[in-house]
Amino acid sequence: MARKKRIEDIYASTGKTDTFGMIYNGMLESEQYQKLSCGAKQFYTLCRVQSKSNRGKSCLYKHKEEYGIDYTENCFVFPASHMQRYGIERSNGSNYLKQLIVAGFIEKVENNKAVKKVNVYKFSNKWKNSS
Repeated sequence: MARKKRIEDIYASTGKTDTFGMIYNGMLESEQYQKLSCGAKQFYTLCRVQSKSNRGKSCLYKHKEEYGIDYTENCFVFPASHMQRYGIERSNGSNYLKQLIVAGFIEKVENNKAVKKVNVYKFSNKWKNSS
């Protein structure tokens, strides 16, 4: 019996190196997701892509090296310079992050504003317990 191909395998077989992020249908249909602004929904997708991109992983790795903290797999950073590459203004990105935190889709792991370093976030399932 043939093994089912994973999305990553199919995409890799095309020779493309673009990064993608996965979002589950249950999340898209959830009341919490429906309450988000359109910008916050799009930004969440960008967070998923950013967390898997080489740029995002490299930035988190540099952050890890500097502070000596071993971040979990679902942690990510989203510096303003990366937002700019996606066409997101810093103030809008901050607002979208706040919405996603309040709704329970992401959590702030480290607030590094005082040391002028990028904040560290992680994906959360708290949205499942909110109404």
